[in-house]
Amino acid sequence: MLACKVLLQFLQKNKKPVIFLFFIFVIAITLRMINFRQSLYFGYDEARDAYDSQNIYLKGDLKISGPPASVFKGINHGPLYLYFIGPLFIVGNGNPYFVSFVFRLLNALLVFIIYLVAGLYFGKAAAVFSSILFVFSYEQYIYAIFTGNPSLSNLFWPILFLGAGMVVKFPKKILVGVFFMVLAASFITQFDLILSYSFIVLIILFILLREKLKRISLSRWMKIISLGLIPIYTYPIAEIKNNFLGIKVFFDVLGGNFSTLLPGQTRFSVFWNNFLDLVRNNIVDFDLNNFWIAMILFILIFSLIIANQKNKLSIFVVIWFSSLSFLMITKGFMPFYSYAGVGIGMIVAAGYILSIIFKRNRFWAVVLLTLILISNVGKIIDQSKKGLVVEIKAQPGMLLSDELQIIDKTYDHAKENVFTIRTTTMPYKVQTVWSYLYNWHGMNKYGYLPLLEGGNTLGYPGELPVPQKGTTCFRFLIREPVRGIPIHLIENDEKDENFFSDVSKEEKIGDFILQTRKSKDNNCY
Repeated sequence: MLACKVLLQFLQKNKKPVIFLFFIFVIAITLRMINFRQSLYFGYDEARDAYDSQNIYLKGDLKISGPPASVFKGINHGPLYLYFIGPLFIVGNGNPYFVSFVFRLLNALLVFIIYLVAGLYFGKAAAVFSSILFVFSYEQYIYAIFTGNPSLSNLFWPILFLGAGMVVKFPKKILVGVFFMVLAASFITQFDLILSYSFIVLIILFILLREKLKRISLSRWMKIISLGLIPIYTYPIAEIKNNFLGIKVFFDVLGGNFSTLLPGQTRFSVFWNNFLDLVRNNIVDFDLNNFWIAMILFILIFSLIIANQKNKLSIFVVIWFSSLSFLMITKGFMPFYSYAGVGIGMIVAAGYILSIIFKRNRFWAVVLLTLILISNVGKIIDQSKKGLVVEIKAQPGMLLSDELQIIDKTYDHAKENVFTIRTTTMPYKVQTVWSYLYNWHGMNKYGYLPLLEGGNTLGYPGELPVPQKGTTCFRFLIREPVRGIPIHLIENDEKDENFFSDVSKEEKIGDFILQTRKSKDNNCY
C-alpha cells in the first residue's frame, strides 16, 4: 500500500508519463496473454497447491508451512503463497486459468514500479527505456505465466531497491524507504526460501547507506525491524512446531556430499552460465555465443561502475543483478527460479545504458531497442506454445489445454457410461493432477467421475473413486509426458492394463498419450 501511495504521488506530480505508462501496461498484459490457454502449465505441484490452498478456507486446514522447497523433507517455503492463491481458486470456482490471469496481471502491473525505480535512479529517459524492456522481457513473461511462489518473490525485488533509492533521494522519507527495504526482503524470502540471500543484499545496502541511516534512532529501528520482518515469522513458528526439523535437514545437506552438479560442471560454471542467461533472457539472444553475451554483460557493469562516480545509486543496480553469485554456496543448486527478480536489475541497467545512448544518438538507441524487442518477442511467441521452460519444470509439456482435451475425449467416447482410467504419472502412481481436473472440469461438465484403476496413493491430495467389482466396458490409459518417468514403469503400466483391455485407438495429444481401450471382460458394465 505504501508503494502504491508513493507511485500515485509521483504520477500526480508527473502527469505526462501517465498516458505512456498505461499504454505500455496494455501492451504488457496483451503480450502476457499470447496463447493464453496453450501456455498454462498444470502439473503435480500446481494441483497439490490448488488442493492445499482451498482446504485452508473450505476445510479450515490452516498451514504454517508452504510448498516443499527441496527434495529433502522438512525444508519448505512460507505458507503465504497458499493463503494468497486459495481465494483466487475459490472465486474462480477452482479454475486454474483464472489464477493464471491474476498472476499475469500482477506481473504486468509491475511496470509502474519499474518506471518509478528507474526514474528515481537514473531519470525519465532511463525510466521509459527500462519500463519498455520490462514489458518485452522474455524472463518476465516466464514469471508471468508461472503460477508458482517464485513469481510472487519476483514482484518484491523492485520494492527493495525502490526503498534504497528513497533513502538516498528523499531524506524526509528515510523511514519509509528503510521499511520498504526490510519488508520487501521479508516477502521475497517468505515466497521463496532460496531467495533468502535478499537479506545479504539488504545488509550490503545498509552498509553503503550507513551515513544516512545514522539519523534513525534505536527505537525506530526496532519498530521497522519488528514490523518489516512480519512476513518471515512463519519460519521460526514452523521450526518450533516441527522440532527444528528444517534446520537439522539444512545442516545435514550442507555438511553432506549432496550436489546437483553434472559431470564436468563446477559451481562457478553453473553460476556463470546463469549470469549470462540473465542477458539472454532479458536483453538480447539471437543465438549469440557466450563471448558476445559476456561482452554485453561487461559493458553493462563497466558503464555502471563509471557512472557511480557521479551517481552513487548505479552501484546498487550492479549489486542487484550480481546477487545471484550468493547462490554459489548451494553446491551448484541454481535453478531458473532461484534468482527470480534478479534479472529486473539487469533490465534497469540496460534501460540506463540506452538512455545514455539516446542522449548522444537517438537513431542508434532506437535501433538497439528494436533489436532487443525483436529478440525477446520471438522467444516469447515460441515459448508461449510450450508453457513453462524445462529449467523450471523437470516434466515439461503438462499443459492444461491438453489435459482438458484428454478429459473431454474420455467422456465423449464413454457416452455417459461409467469408465475407468489408468494413469502413468510423475510422481509415479500419484492421482493428484487427474483427481483435481476430473473433479473440477469433468464433474462440473459431465456430472460424474471415472474410476481410477490402481487406487489412490495415500498421503497425496485428491481422490477418485476406485473399482469395487468387475470392470467397466470403457477403459483409458493416460500417459503423461515421459521426461523423468523411467521407461520400465511406463511399460509396466501398459502391461498391467493389457490384462484388462485391448487398445482400440491411440492418439498423441501434445506430449500426452491417450489410449482408448475396450474391456476383455464380456460381463463388463
